[in-house]
Amino acid sequence: MKTTKIISAISLVLILAANSLFANRAAISNPETASMQQSVTYVVKVNCPPNFPAANGNFMILITDEKGRKVAPAQALHPGVWAYTFKEAGSFRGVRIASMVSYPATPSGWVIPPVKIIATFYAGQTYFFELIPEANETGLATGQ
Repeated sequence: MKTTKIISAISLVLILAANSLFANRAAISNPETASMQQSVTYVVKVNCPPNFPAANGNFMILITDEKGRKVAPAQALHPGVWAYTFKEAGSFRGVRIASMVSYPATPSGWVIPPVKIIATFYAGQTYFFELIPEANETGLATGQ
């Protein structure tokens, strides 16, 4: 009788361990899903007025932290594309700033105010920014 209880207990432990192992394997079998759950997504919408020279000038879209360090590779502004997606690994509390700057840095006659979000950023979630270029009356890009 005692042997039967021991064998039953060991069998139960092995069954639970096997279920746990296979459940973890199923969760990471799709690496794209696993990486999506482990990273924060930022979507930057660029809401350009009709006279914005997107085709003539070179502009880069950036996501930085509060110290100005890039948290994801910069992306070039392309005519006709008004939403840009960035990803960053992990969950954390902090500041993220979306900005658009002329590249190479030259006065463009446009001011593009950066957009800041202070929050706890959770992996698997998407956070939205909207950049709106404004014509600068002086012709100098002082806000960049």
